[in-house]
Amino acid sequence: MHKFLADPATLARMLGKDSDPTYSAAARASVEGRSVLVTGAGGSIGSEIVRQLHRLSPGPVYLLDHDEGALHSLQVELNGHGLLDDDRTVLADIRDGDVMRRLMERIRPDIVFHAAAHKHLPLLERYPAEGIKTNLLGTANMIAAAAHAGTGTFVNISTDKAAAPTSVLGATKRLAERVVAAWSGGPMRVASVRFGNVLGSRGSFLPTLHWQLSNDLPVTITDPRITRFFMTIPEAASLVIEAGEMARTGETYVLDMGDPVSIEDLVRRFAIDLEVTPEIVYTGLRPGEKLHEELLDGIENLTGTRHSRVSAVIANGPAPATLLDRVDRLADDLTTLADEELRDQLWDLVDSTAADLAGVR
Repeated sequence: MHKFLADPATLARMLGKDSDPTYSAAARASVEGRSVLVTGAGGSIGSEIVRQLHRLSPGPVYLLDHDEGALHSLQVELNGHGLLDDDRTVLADIRDGDVMRRLMERIRPDIVFHAAAHKHLPLLERYPAEGIKTNLLGTANMIAAAAHAGTGTFVNISTDKAAAPTSVLGATKRLAERVVAAWSGGPMRVASVRFGNVLGSRGSFLPTLHWQLSNDLPVTITDPRITRFFMTIPEAASLVIEAGEMARTGETYVLDMGDPVSIEDLVRRFAIDLEVTPEIVYTGLRPGEKLHEELLDGIENLTGTRHSRVSAVIANGPAPATLLDRVDRLADDLTTLADEELRDQLWDLVDSTAADLAGVR
């Protein structure tokens, strides 16, 4: 593998960022000795959260994923073997609410970092039911199970596509943020963390770009003007841990990702690093895709926190009292509604939560 993909410092250099995670004393104290569950532990963000947690002297760390290969690879990295005989390595699907409840009753983690999600925008536009089942219903399952098991802190990993959503991905993640907020007010501290693309994550832009350039293939870009927010994986994971310490009553935290990056400029910088000349093909924006991502929409404002790189969305009121019931009804509709009808139901739910927020401004 080329050093560009293997070395976080090289990625950080291209973005002008620090590749070495640092933690505040408060974040260290919030994790030390605590039992932690990470969902989506085999994914890029989940696995990096796990790696960084192991530096902070936690109690037992449970790894939950439905991808057995990813769990095997992570256990080999962490323990030097892939025996998969440790009760802390959990093969399960967050979409199964009954299984999640039994799991949480058994392990009773102090902290949950919920990173499991579907994230590929074009696929979720074509298969909205899958996005709803994982991103929305899976989150609802996890936070309900955590609350009933007495979890102290629940941190939901969101995306900048949840701001002013235009896609199934963005809509399901925006609603997941609101579902998490609906559990505020009880003994469990809850929050979501919103950030943009992470360079080098599995299935993301950079590995695809590396493959295209290395094999002398045209590089596909949707539009010459398109920009995205980028972070390195270690950078994002460390700030998620910081935000987790600040979680209280359903806030959505937004990470400082710097300025938007031109995709075409990034391609050309990467090509220079690989010493190749790129052929760029423009394909046009795909359904639901934005030319420029946003951090906030018209009903949100930001306020500072104790951490200079973490801001909090002013939520403008609690999640609507009917939200969890409506999510349950949407779950019942999954087996009977066609894709277009599901999209209509999804957007109706997004619009109603937005209206509730705007109404209390």
